[in-house]
Amino acid sequence: MNKRFAHCMDMLAKSPLFAGVSREDLPHVLVLMRARCHSFAKGEVLQGFGEPFRYVGILMSGEVEGSFDSERFDRINVNRFTAGQMYGAAFACARVPESPIELVALRSTEVVLLDVGVLGTGGQPDALEAVLLRNLLGIVSTQSVFLNRKVRILGQHSLRDRIVVYLGGLTADADGWVTVLLSQTALAQFIGGNRSAVSREMGRMVDEGVLERDGNRMRLAGPLERRPRRRLP
Repeated sequence: MNKRFAHCMDMLAKSPLFAGVSREDLPHVLVLMRARCHSFAKGEVLQGFGEPFRYVGILMSGEVEGSFDSERFDRINVNRFTAGQMYGAAFACARVPESPIELVALRSTEVVLLDVGVLGTGGQPDALEAVLLRNLLGIVSTQSVFLNRKVRILGQHSLRDRIVVYLGGLTADADGWVTVLLSQTALAQFIGGNRSAVSREMGRMVDEGVLERDGNRMRLAGPLERRPRRRLP
C-alpha cells in the first residue's frame, strides 16, 4: 500500500464505510476504490457548483462546508464535515453530472477521495464488496434523513418557524433544553437567513416568552403557534 496512506489508516478504519472490513483488507479496498489523498488550503474549493460529483470524501483533518446560493444570492449552508466524517455519498452514488452544492475547506484540510462507482460493477459482488455496498446504503440513508430535515426547515415560510423546526429537531435533555453547537452566523446560514435577522427574531422570541436562552443552550417554552408536533429524526 502506498506510504502516503499510512497516516490515514487509523482514521479510515473507524469510518462507517469500512465497518466489518478487517485492517488487513483495508489496503486492498483502497486500491479497489481508487483512493487518493488530497490536501486543501483554507478557502480552497473541493467540489465546485456544476461540476461532476464523482467521489465521496472522508476527512482526515480540517473542516469542510457544503453550501449553495439561493435565488437571492444568499449563501445557504447545507452541512459541515469534520475529521472522520464522510461527504457526498448520495451524489457520488448517483454520479450527479452537475453538483448542486459547493464544498469549501474552512481551514487546512486533508481528504481521502474514493470512487464508489467501481463497487459491484464486475458482476456479482464478492463478500468484501457486499459489505461495502451495505455500509454505503446505510450512509446514504442517514444522509437522506438529514437532507429531509434540511428541506423541512427551508420549507418554512417564516424565519421564526425555521428556528422552531431547527430547535425541535435537536436532542433535548430531560428538562427540554437543547445545545446549539453552531455559531450565530453558521446557524443563520443553516436555516437560510442572515445573522442580523436571526439574532433579532430570537431576541423577539425571548421577549415574548416563547424561547429561553442560556448561552448556546435553548428551550422552546410558552405559547407558540405552529409548534412542531413531533421531533424530527
